[in-house]
Amino acid sequence: MQFKTETKDQYTLISVQNGSLDAGAAAELADMCEKLSAQGSRNYIVDCAVCQEVSADFIEPACELSASVYETGKSFVLANTPSELTALLKQQDAIDLLNCAPTFAEAVDIISMEILERDLFDEE
Repeated sequence: MQFKTETKDQYTLISVQNGSLDAGAAAELADMCEKLSAQGSRNYIVDCAVCQEVSADFIEPACELSASVYETGKSFVLANTPSELTALLKQQDAIDLLNCAPTFAEAVDIISMEILERDLFDEE
């Protein structure tokens, strides 16, 4: 799978360039997030706009990746999520384990809100 990255002030955009979302894609995303984190990236938006297929074996490793990112005080959001992914998440009772946004703008809003929440909790 091919990805394109673009670093913004509050997040790094990871755009899926082709292919399907499967266990291999989840592993590649995990590697990419680890490398980006070492370079100082704190939040990730994965743009899935061009994904044609979603495999059920994507769900568990993607949820694990999301959890590991959140454990380190960072954010992970899938944007432009295919309806097939949402259906699989509901089917596997994992809809609350993975941040999905139907549009890119909503993904940015999620990142912004989570940054604000972390800032507020850090002040207490």
